[in-house]
Amino acid sequence: MVMISAKTMGKRALAGALVGAMALSVWGCDKKQPAAGGQGEARGGQAEFVAGSEADMFTFAVAADPQTLDPGRMSGAPEGRIAFNLFEGLMMPGPTTEDLDDASELVVPGVAESFELSEDGRTYTFKLRDDAKWSNGKAVTASDFERSWRRVLTPDFPSDYQSFMWVIQNAEAFSKGEVTEWSEVGVKVIDDRTLEVTLTQPTPYFPELVAFYTFFPVPMDLVEEKGNDWTRPENIITNGPYELESYREQQDLLLKKSENYWDKANVALDQARIRIIQDTNAAVNAYRTGELHWSGTSLPVAQITGLLTHPDYMQEPMLGTYYYRINVTDEESPLTDNRVRQALAMSVDSRSLVEDTMNNLFTVANHFVPQGLPGYESPGEGITYDVARAKELLAEAGYPDGEGFPRIQLLYNVDENHKLIAEAVQSMWKRNLGIDIQLVNKEWRTYLQDVSSMNYEIARAGWIGDYNDPMTFLDMWETGNGNNNTGWSDEEYDALLNQARAERDPAQRMKLLAQAEAIVLERGPVIPVYYYTNNVLVSRFLEGFEPHNRDIHLLKYMSLPEAPAAEGTEASE
Repeated sequence: MVMISAKTMGKRALAGALVGAMALSVWGCDKKQPAAGGQGEARGGQAEFVAGSEADMFTFAVAADPQTLDPGRMSGAPEGRIAFNLFEGLMMPGPTTEDLDDASELVVPGVAESFELSEDGRTYTFKLRDDAKWSNGKAVTASDFERSWRRVLTPDFPSDYQSFMWVIQNAEAFSKGEVTEWSEVGVKVIDDRTLEVTLTQPTPYFPELVAFYTFFPVPMDLVEEKGNDWTRPENIITNGPYELESYREQQDLLLKKSENYWDKANVALDQARIRIIQDTNAAVNAYRTGELHWSGTSLPVAQITGLLTHPDYMQEPMLGTYYYRINVTDEESPLTDNRVRQALAMSVDSRSLVEDTMNNLFTVANHFVPQGLPGYESPGEGITYDVARAKELLAEAGYPDGEGFPRIQLLYNVDENHKLIAEAVQSMWKRNLGIDIQLVNKEWRTYLQDVSSMNYEIARAGWIGDYNDPMTFLDMWETGNGNNNTGWSDEEYDALLNQARAERDPAQRMKLLAQAEAIVLERGPVIPVYYYTNNVLVSRFLEGFEPHNRDIHLLKYMSLPEAPAAEGTEASE
């Protein structure tokens, strides 16, 4: 048996992260460093601002209303950011992904104070804390996890991440109705404090999976009593460091520290306000006027240049890819022809998008899996810019110089950066292929509904890894995966992923995954554009905010000592 136990996690100050000259370990570029100088000093010809000077509590922004506050149903970034603070899994993401000694430090103990792993790598035995409680004071038990996981695995349950649980023995078969007895699924309650989980194959990243919100417990008695209304502020019960005090749609959510949280003594922020600000320019303005301590979402490119030397500017490397997805379900659409999809991909000049449109703030993506995952090397050159070959492919498909090609739509969610990229891609496809694209933008919830129901033709998308392994970028394209949302299916691709799951040799496993990535690039429904970095504004006075390659920042690690008043508010022209 291998035993992993809890250890004390120290808090680190943001000031050290910003001022220290730290290099990005796996991303091939230097982190933007704020300029040195006195606090409150005016820079760059613009007025100085002090984050949060007008806010009465720690405040940050998200770009949209949460689609849901139910961890089992959610799939987007805004709701995920909230869930990681309201709920707690067996394990939880650590405070940073930077400068770690080994992969085991990516997660820290949550409700489980320890776990044991069997010699064959298939059975995890989690020991829960005696003092883990729901916000109503009731104990969090192994049954809470077992019942919550069974709910997600119920056939037809609306979870895009149901497949995450398929690593558990017979979980996939149960979710598809092929196994009807829950007792055959590898989730067993030994006693109130002991949960045993048996996997189909050894899965080294399983501790990271149980630190993801789909695996979080929900109060099943309340869920069964209230149905979808269980997440309303007057009903909701949580088990994380915070409770939901109020929620005003299109305005804000108010969180307060849970007095029943097992680690409440180490939670410094008593309250937090999450403001819903769809317009990223408005978020920057709110930060400038002291309404926010953290911009929350990535800054609009047009504003970043003027903020590069500001002491509150921070650039985080991210394990993520910005891309376009293509719906292949309409048999009458030219998009079902792989030659057309390849032509579209080859005629997008990602380098120009990064260098000219996005001011070199990101990294060109020729592959779908981002750079820097230990032991993994993406196959070949990936998708490269080749207009001549793109024109040949389009002609072979029956559309020489775009002749006869129908006008199709490109969907993106409302955001200034998405608009800039979509307009540039629209221009490239017109110039290089002679085809016209109509741009359509929708607010976050409607956009998600259209993508999940495949009510689109081409759609902007972004994928941030849910754990630090190539599989998190590749299993989404499997047949029937809840995050596929394109209708694309390939038997050879599915078989390679299954071989990788069964492969015990790490190097051979990575080769199988690289073969799978080659297929999705050559035949699939994706056009990679760039690898993410997160450009944000974070108060220089905020402690405990550290770089994280999945953009996960838990409030329990943060504190906000009283900030000194700004020394100067005017700047020379």
